[in-house]
Amino acid sequence: MIETLSLTLGALLAAIISGATGFGFALAATAMWSFSLEPRLVAVLALVFTTVLNIGYLPVFWRDIDLRRLAPFALGGLCGVPLGAYALATLPASAVRLWVGSLLLTYGSYRLLRHRAIALQMSPSVARTGDLVVGFIGGVFGGLGGLSGFLPVLWCGLRDWDKRSQRALIQSYILFANFLSMAWIGRLVGVDAAARGNILLGLPFVILGGWLGLRLFARFDTPTFNRIVLWVIAGCGLVLVLNR
Repeated sequence: MIETLSLTLGALLAAIISGATGFGFALAATAMWSFSLEPRLVAVLALVFTTVLNIGYLPVFWRDIDLRRLAPFALGGLCGVPLGAYALATLPASAVRLWVGSLLLTYGSYRLLRHRAIALQMSPSVARTGDLVVGFIGGVFGGLGGLSGFLPVLWCGLRDWDKRSQRALIQSYILFANFLSMAWIGRLVGVDAAARGNILLGLPFVILGGWLGLRLFARFDTPTFNRIVLWVIAGCGLVLVLNR
C-alpha cells in the first residue's frame, strides 16, 4: 500500500513539476520514490515516464527546436550515456544520490540568494565546447536513471535564453538522451515484470500531472520561470542529500 501510494503520488507531483519547468521529473521522482522503491526500479520508472512526458511535449515545442543548437548537446550525450548506465549497474545508489543532491542544493541555493541574474559572455567556439561538455555530463546522469536534464538546464539558465528556447532545447535533449539510456539500461540492468506493472500503474498519473504542469508553464514569464527552476533544483537537491 505504501509503495503504491508513493509511486502514484510521486508520479503525479513529479509530472506537474516537469510540465511546468520542462525538466525535473527524474529528480523529483527519485527524491520521493527512493524512500520506498528499489534504486534500479526508480531509475527504470524515471526513464520511461520522462520519455513519455517529453514525447507528449513535442507538439507544443517542436517549432522552437534549433537542431544546430541541439547538435553539440546530443553528440556529448551519445558519448556520456553508456558511462552512466555502467555506473548505475555498479555504483552504490546512496553515493550517487549524495553527490547529485549536493551539487543541486549548492547551486540552487547560491543562485536563489543572488538578486542579480548571471549571464555568461562567451565566444561562439567556447560556447559550443561548453555545450558539448554539458551534453556529455548530462548523458552520464541520463544513464544513471533519467537525470539528463538538470545540468543542461543550469547551463541554459546562464546563457540568457528566453523560456521557450530553453525549454525546446531541454525537451529535445532529454528525449534523445532517454532513448539512449533506455537501450543501455535495458541491456545492463534489465526490466522485469514487476517494473512493467509499476509503469502501467503510474502512467495515468504521469499524463495528468504533465498536462497540469503545462497549464502552469503558460502562465510564467521568463524571470518567474527561471526562479521556479532554481527552487525545484534546490528542493530536489535537499531531499536527495537527506535521503542518502
